[in-house]
Amino acid sequence: MEDLIKVEVKKDHLDKVSRAPVLSALTELIWNAFDADADLVQVSIDRTDFGLQAVHVKDDGLGILHKDSKKLFSSLGGSWKDQKGVSPKGRFLHGKEGQGRFKSFAIGRSVEWNTSFFDGENTLSYTMKGKADNKGIFYPTSPKISDSKSTGTTVSIFETHKEFTSINKERLLEYFSSVFAIYLSQYTSIKLYVDGELVDPESQIKNKINLPLENVIFDDIDYPYELQIIEWNCTTANEVQLCNGNGFPLRPYEKSIKGTSDFSYTAYLKSDHISKLNTVGTLGLGDLEPSLSKPIDTAISALKNHFMLRRIELSADKIQTWKNENIYPYSNVINGPIEKAERQVFDILALNISEQIPEFEKSDIKLKKFQFRLLKQIVGSNPDDLHIILTEVLNLSKGKQSELAELLKDASLSAIISTAKVISDRLRFIAGLEEILFNPEKKKVLKERTQLHKILAENTWVFGDEFSLTVNDQSLSEVLKIHLDKKGSAIHLDKPVKRIDGRVGIIDLMLTRSIGKNHSDEREHLVVELKAPKVNIGEDEISQIKSYAFASIADERFKHLKTKWNFWVISNDLKPFAEMELKQDKTGKGIIYEIDNLTIYVKTWGELIQECKHRLEFVRDQLDINIDKTDGLKYLQESYSEYTKGVILTEEHSEPEV
Repeated sequence: MEDLIKVEVKKDHLDKVSRAPVLSALTELIWNAFDADADLVQVSIDRTDFGLQAVHVKDDGLGILHKDSKKLFSSLGGSWKDQKGVSPKGRFLHGKEGQGRFKSFAIGRSVEWNTSFFDGENTLSYTMKGKADNKGIFYPTSPKISDSKSTGTTVSIFETHKEFTSINKERLLEYFSSVFAIYLSQYTSIKLYVDGELVDPESQIKNKINLPLENVIFDDIDYPYELQIIEWNCTTANEVQLCNGNGFPLRPYEKSIKGTSDFSYTAYLKSDHISKLNTVGTLGLGDLEPSLSKPIDTAISALKNHFMLRRIELSADKIQTWKNENIYPYSNVINGPIEKAERQVFDILALNISEQIPEFEKSDIKLKKFQFRLLKQIVGSNPDDLHIILTEVLNLSKGKQSELAELLKDASLSAIISTAKVISDRLRFIAGLEEILFNPEKKKVLKERTQLHKILAENTWVFGDEFSLTVNDQSLSEVLKIHLDKKGSAIHLDKPVKRIDGRVGIIDLMLTRSIGKNHSDEREHLVVELKAPKVNIGEDEISQIKSYAFASIADERFKHLKTKWNFWVISNDLKPFAEMELKQDKTGKGIIYEIDNLTIYVKTWGELIQECKHRLEFVRDQLDINIDKTDGLKYLQESYSEYTKGVILTEEHSEPEV
């Protein structure tokens, strides 16, 4: 026996490395065989009446050169593969950490490597032995000329720590099929056996798909991402594998994915970014690694969406039966992405109703048609009420409720429907507002405070989604009192705040937003002075808004508070005085006065409505929403009837007689 080999790493670190999951430890040994250009790898299990005795992994690879053995076994990390990249046969190398041999100790107390290699003239053989009791020392034998010309390595693990029920033929065939599926499909000459039975992933594959995901920029490098999903015919422990760009698993994602338990699958999240994280040692953090969090979230969302569509696809026959019975509440033509999302939610719920309520399929056709129409109505108009169906209608178990709710939530279908409804309502509001502001007859009778003001107080999003309403139709004193409350200030208003001319000012609307998470003590206020559409903005209106603004910032009690004030005066049109004032504005934003913490704007309703339309335009196009003035007037009448009396007449939006 030659001199022993000492590992140049502390014992506690070796102990940590060798605490790998048992299947992961076996997988590492197989990867080592593949990386050594083995075409045949055989895993055999020695089990007697006394339990598990040994596990062997035998390959016909290149073996371990004796001259390299000391370097390979005396260090942890810095594997030869890290510099090579590909094997002599041109295979992409998997392991680069040099930890695989130490993980063997997770299975048994004693490990032997019997290896044969070709030195250029002869085939030589030697043995390397190690013990879990002292992982820092390996015992090599001297190389001897082998009787066989074959090269390769057999790793034998003896004195197993426990029974390890997962080390059985069926489980290993299933597990290795999922782990090595991509690799074995890429290198078809390789054969992997477990106790004489071939690991054949292709025969177990039920369905597979590749989904491109968003790229990730890491250290100024743009890394593509792809998710490959393989469904298995056999029952497997569903997993997401974090893989290098070639699809070779580096580490499993440890968390289970809700909403996918109806399928047996392995998902492979592939990117060289993952390989990079593995090299720098942060891959083990999983989604706690900042640059990996978003790709994992995106992959999980894509995974859930895929299986949601697969459920519908696999139930196509049942849905077709409903169509043939004329009870399916949608036509054959899908009208845009909103209806597509609605249909998908409907299909999921309808299929669950059919499965969970046996009486449903036995019901009268008319009753089923009526029930489906009700379900369609809930899905299309009240997606937030879907939980009622899950609990009260389907009477599902809590586990099944959670699964189905998670599926609907993460597939983002109800979110699409809810968003579409919000956007549609806003577009209808803008269309109706535009009509009552600019229609000559309507704007004559539209009242500023009792109608226009009230409607806008409930729709402050028109001024910007980042603001929220804090003051509605209050005096300047109340405005600044609320401002102090939001600032947490100890200043007290012992006398009223008045305009510079001494009169009490009434603010129509004040909206507020915080300025950034890192500046929680800072605020930005938007104060809006509304004018009836028949009142054009001139000298009086500008003087009024300036007096409000100057009073707000001039009071000595508020001078040193970190606040930015924006004052707007809004109406349909401008008088010549206002137009002349605005000629000094070089920004084109309607600014008539500006100092450090104060900006005063003159806005027209046309400008504001156009800004709102622009904000909504992209989503409107994506969701294929079409709204006209009739829709808008009808919406205002239905939603704000008490504020639109005399402005919108009932017959304007009534349905035509058929």
